[in-house]
Amino acid sequence: MAIASMFISQAPRDEMVLAPTVKSKKPLRRRWKVLLLVLCVLLLLDLGRSLYARLGYAEPAEPWQEAPYEALAWPPGADLAADATLGQRVYVERCAICHGPEGRGDGPAAPSFVPRPRDFALGEYKYKSTPEDQPASAADLRRTVTDGLPASAMPYWRDILSEAEIEAVVAYIQDFSLFAGDEADPQAIAIPARPAPDAASLARGQALYGKSCAECHAADGRGGGWLQVRKKGDYPVPIRDLTAPWSFRGGHDPEQLWLRLTTGLRPGPMPEYATALSDIERWDLVNYTLSLGRRPAWQAGGELAGPGQQADLVKRGEYLLHTEMCGLCHTQINSDMIYSGDKYYLAGGMGIEAYPQGTYVSRNLTPDIESGLGAWSTAEIADAIRTGRTPERRLNMWGMPWMFFHSFEPDDALAIASYLKSRPAVKNHIPAPLRYGFVETLFAKTLHSAGLPPIGNPRRLTYKAGNFGQTEPGVLPRDWPQQVLIGAQWLLLLGGLVAFVMAAPAGRRWPRGMRGWTVASLTLAGLGIVSGSAWTMYETPVLAFVPPAKIGEAVAATIPAPDPGSFAKPEQAALATRGRYLFTVTSCAFCHGSDGSGGQKVSMRAFGSLWVRNITPDRETGIGAWSDSEIARAIRSGVSRQGGVLHWQGMVWDHLSNLAEEDVRALIVYLRSLPPVRKQVPAASPPSADDCSEYTFFLVPSSQPGCG
Repeated sequence: MAIASMFISQAPRDEMVLAPTVKSKKPLRRRWKVLLLVLCVLLLLDLGRSLYARLGYAEPAEPWQEAPYEALAWPPGADLAADATLGQRVYVERCAICHGPEGRGDGPAAPSFVPRPRDFALGEYKYKSTPEDQPASAADLRRTVTDGLPASAMPYWRDILSEAEIEAVVAYIQDFSLFAGDEADPQAIAIPARPAPDAASLARGQALYGKSCAECHAADGRGGGWLQVRKKGDYPVPIRDLTAPWSFRGGHDPEQLWLRLTTGLRPGPMPEYATALSDIERWDLVNYTLSLGRRPAWQAGGELAGPGQQADLVKRGEYLLHTEMCGLCHTQINSDMIYSGDKYYLAGGMGIEAYPQGTYVSRNLTPDIESGLGAWSTAEIADAIRTGRTPERRLNMWGMPWMFFHSFEPDDALAIASYLKSRPAVKNHIPAPLRYGFVETLFAKTLHSAGLPPIGNPRRLTYKAGNFGQTEPGVLPRDWPQQVLIGAQWLLLLGGLVAFVMAAPAGRRWPRGMRGWTVASLTLAGLGIVSGSAWTMYETPVLAFVPPAKIGEAVAATIPAPDPGSFAKPEQAALATRGRYLFTVTSCAFCHGSDGSGGQKVSMRAFGSLWVRNITPDRETGIGAWSDSEIARAIRSGVSRQGGVLHWQGMVWDHLSNLAEEDVRALIVYLRSLPPVRKQVPAASPPSADDCSEYTFFLVPSSQPGCG
């Protein structure tokens, strides 16, 4: 095009010099016709690209296998019959989102949990006071519902549910059990008196620990591995870190530990020792286990030494990956935004539309050689996490929030990469992004940058259900029409240039004299600058030309840093520093904003319109009036201060439930250190036909419900 313009501008002077007596303008007209024809065809091809970007991946290559249960209404309990019992109502409103409508541990939020929620149909409970071969008593279930399970997604309900509601839901849960109908409530085990934890008891306990416990929990008690539960088809459970008694989900009172050794943790892999060890031997083992406890990070002299600090990179990476929510985008989902968590976990395939950037399909993170990361080195994966650049140096701007992930410590990024390389390979070929046409993209971005209303849809991210990858690539990849259109555009440009030159007589194809070449050179330079600027704007980010470190540092600088001098205790300052790190890399800042004030809208017909909460310590519009335990419960269990269930796709508490206790406390300390922002966020609106058909996260402020 640049050369074409040069020819046009130069043609009148050439006509005067070469043939001043010739009046014909046919050569010039031929050039204009060639130029017009090329531009028209280019525009048609460009419109074809825009059209295909919208329709090419409209349907997934592989539809999702429907969930084995009927989806729950939102809000929970909205579809309950008027004559529903109190126990049923409490269960559906509070419990079914995790444990499923029939109590099988398969609720919508369950796939993200590590381990999965309890299957009530089995009638087996880990934390009980009855013999190993007996079901849990009603008192055991009441205690669990009332007080919850520490350091887990099971919340406490004592301040929300009345005693009558707790009694009713316990009875309802018991009806799910295979033991339902048993007349007598099993008797609790009598707990003998605890011997003093003297040197002799500790020595005996250490010897017993080496014989019975060290194989799983390690010689130092740190555990950190995984064991398969005894029942076929169940999911592995993490081995408890015995040096962190606050993480014991059944509590760390000596009596409770003695009961765990007596009854085991069924259906988990922890065996019962009622027959293998005497009462006194179990007490000796309890005494020794408690002696392994280290000082927690929130106490003077304590330090962060949880799963996020493990020396084993694979184990640390597994913890970080589950808490960083990688599976949220890199796993195919169904229409209710639920993924299975098994066969296609981390195999990519989610379609993400980012107007005006295009439609992207999340990458396959499994180590498959052909379609995944099998050919990548661990260092290359770690670099892509922190910089967004693939080994081919291509920048992944959208869908992958590497600008926040750049704050990852290099060892943490390497740990995630190490875990990804250790996973089973899954074949799922991911197509290239579908970009909108050059003209539409340029125009839309220009309007966005000018602050004017954009053409078409506002800026938003739309997440599509199904697998948009290809388990079997077939003859042609899914993006082949787009590649044909792009290739045709380049060929047309080249052919049009040749045709444009050939449309003029031989003597008029090139400029003459110094003046002619000067004008031509300046014209080419000007057009080159304009074309280069346009191309730079078209390519996803101009940021591609900025070092990722600069971008990451700029993003991190917007996230408030805690002032160490503002904390009365040094351990609080250390927790706040860790909390800021987690706030940045666990996507808290991505959704709630760098200042935590929230306000971004999420829309989907399944649940309506939601707005990201203000989580600054403002007492009226934020969480300043919340207690630490209420904040922790919201983070881990999705229970609001008022007792309502937070939608797991508005607040991803199902993933955050995997956070260790020290990391939850670190987040709370940091949130309390944020500058309070007085910002009233709109209340959620019920589902309507105006809401988006697919899960949509708005990147621009919007206070109105619906998809606009």
